[in-house]
Amino acid sequence: MRGIPTLIAAPFVVSAGVFADPKYQGTRMPATDTVSAAELRTMSVRHQIRVHDARQLPESPTLEGMGFALVEAPIEMDFHDPKAIATRFHTYCSDLVTAATGCLAARVVQHEVRTGEATGPGGAGVYAEMAHADVSPLIENHLHVPPRRHFGLYNVWRSIDPEGEIEVMPLALCDRATVAVTDIVYADAWRLTWPKTRVVDCRLIHSNRQCWFYYPRMTPEEVLIFKQYDTRQAAANLRSTFHTAFEDRATRENAPSRRTIEARVLAVFHEEDGERAARRARFQAEVPKTRHDGTTSSWRHEDMIDWDRG
Repeated sequence: MRGIPTLIAAPFVVSAGVFADPKYQGTRMPATDTVSAAELRTMSVRHQIRVHDARQLPESPTLEGMGFALVEAPIEMDFHDPKAIATRFHTYCSDLVTAATGCLAARVVQHEVRTGEATGPGGAGVYAEMAHADVSPLIENHLHVPPRRHFGLYNVWRSIDPEGEIEVMPLALCDRATVAVTDIVYADAWRLTWPKTRVVDCRLIHSNRQCWFYYPRMTPEEVLIFKQYDTRQAAANLRSTFHTAFEDRATRENAPSRRTIEARVLAVFHEEDGERAARRARFQAEVPKTRHDGTTSSWRHEDMIDWDRG
């Protein structure tokens, strides 16, 4: 454990977070199905973390501050209707991000539902229990964005249970300013689609300086919005909000499994990205190609088959 724990004026729960093993610092973490059984057992480590009640903070977190925000945004719809999700819910999410960011335009590029159980042969639907950020700078090769514009990706996360609050495995989010650039590990990974697709995402090495937050018992009227990627940010730690599902030990016995939907929204900003090619090259140069054993990763980020590239 590194650093002195930050003191925050808010109640907290203690949980065991899953993090990347520090041996991967500064290198490319391999995909789990490409390593030996011995290495697989040591790829992640557990650390106790304090997850603070964001509702009790003196000032509410903001997207441009900590990297996340809670908004009141009720909607009545059938989340079992794929057509309604692809139309009405996508419009709802795009409107939320536009209002929250003041962006020039926004559209949903992908969504997925999580119930804690695999919903298909790829394994989608399970809770993500390792501290991570969903995308790396390599995502820029797989999105269509108007020329000369900065852009961002946002996650719109909410319950699909019209009556119950979120109790089981809520989402913890890390204040992006408390993440050091050296805490970030770029990892070869699979997206749990079918067929699966190769991606490069980000994992987190634990540090006591990191400050974690959650919103206990989110209601069906509440929505969590957080950053996944922001090309306006020169520092890698400020581009994304690291997050993870976690076990809240205060959860009542026999609470229903969490059922949530998350939409990834592409936001095009008013700010100009006048040197996009050079900036993108700088960002992508931060992603190591060498593994901790000295070998070179040949992993290639692929088009995500469930994403709308526009």
